[in-house]
Amino acid sequence: MIEFTNVSKTYPGGVKAIDDISLSIGHGEFVVLLGPSGCGKTTLLRMVNQLEELTEGEIAVEGSSIHDLNKIDMRRNIGYVIQSNGLFPNMTIEDNVMVVPAMLGWSKEKKKERFEYLMNLIGMPPETYRKNFPHELSGGQQQRIGVARALAADPPVMLMDEPFGALDPIIRARIQEEFLDIQRTLKKTILFVSHDIDEAIKLADRIVLLKDGKLQQFDRPEELLNRPANEFVSEFVGEDSVLKSLSLYQVQDMKAKLTLPEASDGLDGTVFKHGDSLRYVLSHLLHPTPKPVYFERQEGGLAGPISVAHIEAFVREMTA
Repeated sequence: MIEFTNVSKTYPGGVKAIDDISLSIGHGEFVVLLGPSGCGKTTLLRMVNQLEELTEGEIAVEGSSIHDLNKIDMRRNIGYVIQSNGLFPNMTIEDNVMVVPAMLGWSKEKKKERFEYLMNLIGMPPETYRKNFPHELSGGQQQRIGVARALAADPPVMLMDEPFGALDPIIRARIQEEFLDIQRTLKKTILFVSHDIDEAIKLADRIVLLKDGKLQQFDRPEELLNRPANEFVSEFVGEDSVLKSLSLYQVQDMKAKLTLPEASDGLDGTVFKHGDSLRYVLSHLLHPTPKPVYFERQEGGLAGPISVAHIEAFVREMTA
């Protein structure tokens, strides 16, 4: 879907922002570009829709070199979301969302149908917000509208440059979850810039970790956390990499790997469901006054009590 082949970007004065990067991103894959400030992640993203020019190498989208594509047509067919959302303040929400379809000459009926579909998809009833203006919305709502606008013409590729970075942590976490739900439905190919490793772990199918314009590791989140390719990767993911990795696994994963004790009926404790995060389970186990922890069994009944030792045994299994 997106192929980077020996891509480099050198600015006037000899500053090399991107240094000989090659990687391949598949259809429907969610890839996060991660790294410290100034590592080149936004530059790499912006080269895909030709907002930055390549110095060397090749980028292909759906098998076509970007150099063979008309810049304007290409940008209309790639969704683009930035941190500030970029909404036009003097346009209604409906007009903001339908900017690209209007440019493409869609009929009034087709635009109305698409607007209503997208607004329902992002959880904002179309009739409630159709005639509103951006200043009448909260920051989180504006960011949702930015996502809807990027999806308006149903592009196969979405580029997202720290789209949730300006939101407070609670709203940010909620929108991340909502966006993951949208992605599970639509299966877009997404390149997403972030400086936050927790966000990257939560969202990404794979992570591109950059330093000084060079690729350090391109891997699944669990590989990045448990099998860092070099010292920089190890330092970047941090000493709590094992704790971070628990957010990738659910109760059902642990039940599949370990033989857990059978619990008696009528026990007083906290029961976790199949899809609950193991990091969430561990937070209960480490509470100053924890209740006994049990896992719901698919066939009925409970497994447990679960201890920190069970979590440790699971981690050893996964990192062996």
